Amino acid sequence: MSIFWPLSRFSPRYCSPPMEFMKQRTCIKEIAEAANRSFEWEVHSFLRAWVHNHEDKTLLQFDQPLDDYLANDALRDLFLNTRHPIQQLLTNRSIACHLGRRTRAVYFDPISGDPLLAPTEQRIYNLARRMDSERMHVPFRSVHPNKQTEAGDTADISTYPEGSEEIRYNSGNHFSSRPANGNVFDEHSRHCMAKSASNLHVLFKRGFLEERLRDVKELTAQMHEAGETQPQFFVIYSRHSPEEGHFGTSLVIMDPANPDFPRRVMVCDTLLKDLPHHPRWWNHFIAEYSHVFGDAIAEIVEDLSHPLQKVNIKGDNPYRHDWDCPYYATSMADALADLVKTNPELLLNGIAADVHDAMKATMQDYYQSNNEIKTRVDIQQTNRLKRWKSGREVIKDLVSEMSRKSSYEL
Repeated sequence: MSIFWPLSRFSPRYCSPPMEFMKQRTCIKEIAEAANRSFEWEVHSFLRAWVHNHEDKTLLQFDQPLDDYLANDALRDLFLNTRHPIQQLLTNRSIACHLGRRTRAVYFDPISGDPLLAPTEQRIYNLARRMDSERMHVPFRSVHPNKQTEAGDTADISTYPEGSEEIRYNSGNHFSSRPANGNVFDEHSRHCMAKSASNLHVLFKRGFLEERLRDVKELTAQMHEAGETQPQFFVIYSRHSPEEGHFGTSLVIMDPANPDFPRRVMVCDTLLKDLPHHPRWWNHFIAEYSHVFGDAIAEIVEDLSHPLQKVNIKGDNPYRHDWDCPYYATSMADALADLVKTNPELLLNGIAADVHDAMKATMQDYYQSNNEIKTRVDIQQTNRLKRWKSGREVIKDLVSEMSRKSSYEL
């Protein structure tokens, strides 16, 4: 495998449009279209070289002229007959830079929020979605395999079979409303768990709330046996249960001398509903806590929910559906972890309303400087950029992994 460039070069300085464009906050459509045309040429050249060197793997060419084959089926042959097709593509610096470009080099449709992708770029993401390894699935940028053509293009909705209204009317057809995959979870987990220190424990793992609460009891008992006496703060990010997969965040404060019952519990949901009205998932929080700490726990659970997530309304355009609870819940976990470090006394003894306001002050992606929630348009824009950055993180990780392997081989 060829040598790779340093990861620091995966940046606008090396992989970006001209500097006069960089002064703008958003990418204009003409510049995005020009970048896409350049990308199409790069991939075409890459595939032409691959076909020249791997004629025994061009199984889908049949009697097609070479140019037709390159336009229609060569990329699919690369994916079918190469052990690491994404990594192969990323050895080309121009291809890697385009797939990993920053948000300011992407044009987003002002109505649907869909990014303007090059046709072959969309094909790459779709074909990667078919691979067995989820690590290769660039989040939010592909459609489900049953919505793809054989070549890997996104099928036109008019080609869906009769009686498929439910598939037609589906959030998965749009970038802004596709569910997050495991790569997004891993990205958020790495970020939040890095804040764990001293008596702050961030539990950000796959699984469900009841499992994390049992971890809290076990860890607290171990700390008591080790002689720990200081209050312990557990920030939990998890799905509620196997029956209810919505994400939520909790802060559980434990006294090591009493590992069987928390000193204080505050829970955060994401649904658009103003306090003091409990969100629709409140009963799920209470049920999971009761399974671990007994029914008496319901008396001390406090609600710190933030009204960030829009309720999906049947009949609304699918691209307006809000599937961003992973980002909202991560922001809340971040805020709670920061407060443990900066103001533990507030969390120990302050009233819930003050804790709620203190969280707002740190959640600047979603709240204004006066602690008022941002407009839906601003929140949607924030989440759109976060979604693109999550995909970029996957590309960067793959490039970094290849660099490590190449250095080892050298």
